[in-house]
This record gives sequence, C-alpha cells and structure tokens, in this order.
Amino acid sequence: MACVPESPRVLHLNDCAFVGAHLVGAAARAGHRWRILTPERTWAPVRPGRTTTTRWDEYRTWARVASHVAAAQVVHAHFATTVRRLKPWFVPRRPYVLHLHGTDIRSLWPDPVRGRAIQAYIDGAAHVYYSTPDNEANARTARPDAEYLPVFIEPRELPVWRPQGYVAFASRWDEVKGLEAMLDVAERLVAAGIEVRGLDWGPGAAEAARRGVTLIPKAPHADYLRFLGGARVVVGQASRILSVSELEAMAIGVPLAAVGDHHLGPDGGPLPIREGSVGDVVDAVISDFSDPVAAEAELGSKHWTLTHHTADRYVPSVLQTYRRIVA
Repeated sequence: MACVPESPRVLHLNDCAFVGAHLVGAAARAGHRWRILTPERTWAPVRPGRTTTTRWDEYRTWARVASHVAAAQVVHAHFATTVRRLKPWFVPRRPYVLHLHGTDIRSLWPDPVRGRAIQAYIDGAAHVYYSTPDNEANARTARPDAEYLPVFIEPRELPVWRPQGYVAFASRWDEVKGLEAMLDVAERLVAAGIEVRGLDWGPGAAEAARRGVTLIPKAPHADYLRFLGGARVVVGQASRILSVSELEAMAIGVPLAAVGDHHLGPDGGPLPIREGSVGDVVDAVISDFSDPVAAEAELGSKHWTLTHHTADRYVPSVLQTYRRIVA
C-alpha cells in the first residue's frame, strides 16, 4: 500500500463566498500548505473596452492552471463548471473534489441542456460537497454520498459591534432573496419610526427606496462589514437559509431576524435568530431594537456562529477526505 502523506498537496481551484480562501487560511494555521487559485486567476479576464478575452490572456491563464494542478495531489474545485478547467489534454490528471455552491446544483443541474455536463462533472469527482442545506435534495440525488459542508465566516475580518440607530438589511433586493417579504418588513419598520438602511443593489432597490429605505452604495467588503456592525438589528433574506452576510452579522454580535421557516443548523438544532411571518419578524425587530445587547445575549448567535461556521472546525475532516482520495 502506498504511503499516504499526513498533509497532501491540495489546490483549491476557483472560489465562492470565500469558502476556499477560508479553508486555505485555516489549514495554514494548522500547519498545512494548501494553495488557492482565486476566480480572477482561474479564468482569463475581459479587458476594459473589449467584449471577449484575448488569446494571450487565455494562454497565460491555462498555463497558470496547468502548473498549479501539476504541483497538487488533489484539486478542490469550487462550482461545478470549474471542472472544465481540468479537462484539456495539457492539464495533468488529478483526482478532484467538487464543491457545489448553489446555482450549479440548484439551477444548472436540473436544466435539460446544461444538466448532463454538470452530472458528468459530479460523477467524475472523488468526493462531493454542497454548501447550503436547501440544496441537499438535488445534491444527494445527483450524488448520494454528497456531504454538507457549511459556508464560513472569517472572525479576524469582523469589526467590533457598535450599534447605532438603524436596522440594516443584509441582502440585495432580489426575488431569489425573498424580495416581497423583505419590502413588507422594511415598510412596516419605517412606518413604526425606525430608520432602515439597505444596499443599493438588486432589481428591487428602487422600490425599497420608495418605501423609505435609505440605500447604501455597494462598497468594499470591509466597509460592508462596518455597515452591518453599526446596526442595532439586521434583517436577513426571506428564505430558509442563511448566507454569508447573515452569518457575518451574527458573528459580529448583531441580533438577526428573517422571514421564513429555516432549515436546521449544522448542529441539527434551530437557528438562533428571530424568524416567522412578516408580522412576527417586524414585532421581534421592534422589540430587539430597544435593547439589542440583551437580545443577542438571549439568542447567543455570536457564539453559535463562531462555533459552527468557521473553517478551522472543519479542516480536520476535510483533510481526512483528501488523505482518503490520495490513498
């Protein structure tokens, strides 16, 4: 039997929601040298003033991918279509882990035209992860042994919570985020005399402004985190899941409310948030707005998020998957 290295050489190819970057950072803190090719280094850029990539940029990108794959024993590909980067004859053959992040398994996989390619990428993977519990049914239909690996936040990037006089909406104003329910909550909070701020992002942003939301321009991630960290309460997307934005707010220490009946957390228990109907969420936000510190102490959301949604917790199990693949 071949000797299996304690720490295989791993390349994370592409990234979504910084999951790969957080895993690589956590692995480094544990003494492992995993590498990552981030999206801007995985795909050739489209230069300003052009509509397509240049041939030179394509050659340079392919050479970069091939050389990094050659140095790895396992490739961890983020998003199903990233597997295309591993298929040309000049890219060395390596076993790969496929990490399904959302649209790939939620929308592309069921599509009668694109779905066959996505299924082939899934079939060819040595292991499959999926990032959010709402994709469990599709992921495990496509690959019965697919494993849930939660999305992560990076505590070292988070600002100190300094609650000011507003409620923040964390998500873009979009149908996929539960637009109508978010707009209803925002309008009722404004009518109750509470200042509501949200992102100037998404097809429903203008309607949010019409209903009294103060729109904040899109900004670098650090500025966005400070926006969340200045809120007394954060309202998340109206769906059954939490995305990175909601988890970042919780990890900062801000009480979170979201319309919907949510999936259970990674620990198998209910999420430490305010949830329910539009009316339930509005009532909870108004109540928590008066004493957000007490609300967070009751919910325990910061401790819960730092326990279940940081990459350091999952490096040992992911490492064992890599070692099994190398073996």
